[in-house]
Amino acid sequence: MKDLIDVLPGIDLPVGEVTSRLDRMWESDTAGSPSAFRASQMNVVLHFGWGVSADEAHERFEALLTFAQRYPSRIIVLCPSSEISDGSMRAKLFSQCYIGDSHREMCCCEALILGYQPENCGYLANQVSVWLEPDLPSYHWFCGVPGERIEQYFDNLLLGVRRSIYDSSYEGRDLNQLNWPEGGRVGDLAMARLLPVRQAIGQFLSGYEVSELCRGLEMVRVRHGASMSGEGLRLMEWVRDCLSDCQQYKDCSVREVKYALEACDDSDAECALALEFVYTDGRYLRWRKFCEGTMGEIEASLGKSVEKISTRVKPLGADQALAEALFF
Repeated sequence: MKDLIDVLPGIDLPVGEVTSRLDRMWESDTAGSPSAFRASQMNVVLHFGWGVSADEAHERFEALLTFAQRYPSRIIVLCPSSEISDGSMRAKLFSQCYIGDSHREMCCCEALILGYQPENCGYLANQVSVWLEPDLPSYHWFCGVPGERIEQYFDNLLLGVRRSIYDSSYEGRDLNQLNWPEGGRVGDLAMARLLPVRQAIGQFLSGYEVSELCRGLEMVRVRHGASMSGEGLRLMEWVRDCLSDCQQYKDCSVREVKYALEACDDSDAECALALEFVYTDGRYLRWRKFCEGTMGEIEASLGKSVEKISTRVKPLGADQALAEALFF
C-alpha cells in the first residue's frame, strides 16, 4: 500500500529545497504573472493519520484547494510514512492557478506536502514552522490522527494555532473531550454541516414562546444514521443549549428534561437525522431529514394546531463547511 504522499499531486523535492523552489516559482513581478494573484491570508495545515485512505485524502485535499480559492491560503499537508524509519522526511510541492471569467479573477495557491514519521513530534513542529507564512494566522485540520497523538502536539505543533478542527462523524469519537489547552479554539465539521439544519428548526421554533416550548417538556430524542453520528451529537448539544433556561419557568411540570441520543437501525432507510420533543400533555415536535435529496419535514402539535411542513436542508459544500468550522 502506497503512502499518502505518493498518491497526492505534486513534484518530489528534497525537504530543504521546498521553500527556495517556492520563492523562485513566484519571483516574477511581470504584470499579469501568477505572482500578482498570490496573496495568502492564512496557513492551513491538513494533518492525516494512518487510517486515512487514498480516496479520503484526495477528497479532503480537493476541498481545501477549493477553500483556498475563496480564502487564499498556504496549505501544508502532513502525511505519515511507513517508509521512513530514520527520522528523515519527504517533501512534495504543488501549485495551481484558477481562472474565473476573466484573468483579473485568477487565484493562485500552493500546497507543501510533507511525509513524516509520527513519533518525531518536536522535529515535525520545527519543520512545519519553517514552512509557514510568517505573521499570518494558522489553522490545523486533523483527519484520522488518534486523540492520544494529538495531545502530544499540544506543546509543540499546535502552539500559536488559532483553531484546530476535526470531523467527529469521521473520527468515530468526540475529540472535543481531549484536554485541549483552549477548548474555545476547537471546531467540529459535523457542527458546521448542521448550520442549515439549525436554521430550519430554529426558524420554525421562533414562532413559539420559550415558556411554551419548555412547559411539560419531558424528553428530547435525537436519532442519527451511521454516517452522521457527529451531527447527531452536535444537534443534541445545540438543543440542550437552546433549552438551558427551561428550569426557570415555574409552570414546568417536569423537573428535568431527559435527553436521548440513538443510532438508527440499519434497516431504517428513512433515518438520516431526526429530532423529537416529547411532552407530558401529548404535544410533540418531530423533525427529520430525508436520506435522499435536500428535503426534511416538521410535524408538530404544540398547542396551536397540528402542523406539517416541508423544510429544505441544502447541505453546505465541503469548502463552505470548512469556512464555518474555521471561522465561527
